[in-house]
Amino acid sequence: MDMGLKGKTAVITASSLGLGKAMAQGLAQEGANVTICARRNSPLETAKNEIEKVGGQVLSIKADMNSKDDIEKVISETVSRFGKLDILINNAGDAEVGRKIEDEDDVWQATYNINVWSCVRAIRAALPHMRKNGGGNIINVASVSGHSGLAGMADYNSAKAAVLSLTKTFAADLAPDNIRVNAVNPALIHTPLWERLAKENFVGSVGDSVDEVFENLSKQMLLIPRYGKPEEVANVTTFLASERASFVTGACWNVDGGFTKFII
Repeated sequence: MDMGLKGKTAVITASSLGLGKAMAQGLAQEGANVTICARRNSPLETAKNEIEKVGGQVLSIKADMNSKDDIEKVISETVSRFGKLDILINNAGDAEVGRKIEDEDDVWQATYNINVWSCVRAIRAALPHMRKNGGGNIINVASVSGHSGLAGMADYNSAKAAVLSLTKTFAADLAPDNIRVNAVNPALIHTPLWERLAKENFVGSVGDSVDEVFENLSKQMLLIPRYGKPEEVANVTTFLASERASFVTGACWNVDGGFTKFII
């Protein structure tokens, strides 16, 4: 099936590892040109080399998605290199377990900066270019925790809830500009982030190793009893970015192995 992505230009934030890299690969396989960005050069260049092998042209930019200037740089350098911007995937985010209401404001603010403000700033920077093109496509990576809060993650849960609300609001606001806005809600995906969370918080209580933690949590929390793969989330974002999803906007897709069904 032709996804209608050949020659399109996409920016995927925080894309040297995990979900971001998989989403960039998914678009490149369909012939899109992609810009990837991350804070560290070494994994960024490794990801660039891997993505170039599957197709498309790849621009890699060292950038911190906590920085408004860096976000604007990523968008401007993408347009300078490829001449346009068609797709923006806001993947930047971070999480910790064990957060409490008593945590100081700066802790909450740091979570909001990377999960919410990076999204707002990237969309703001991308809009003039998408409007100039006559349309575009924005996909926000939220989380099931945004609608089904997880214990000990109040800051992250509320930040991702904001991303879901922004998705629906921007879908309405930007429809006259022919810009579609959707979100995906992953849960328990085998990424470096989840490996860190498992090691720091669950080894010793849920299992004796990271792999055992993954196995035990997935059996307890999912209808499909395994952690998801980054490429399984990427398959959904590739579809949402494509012409095959031309009638889809304002939607928030769970990619969660049945997690949401389990807890409701």
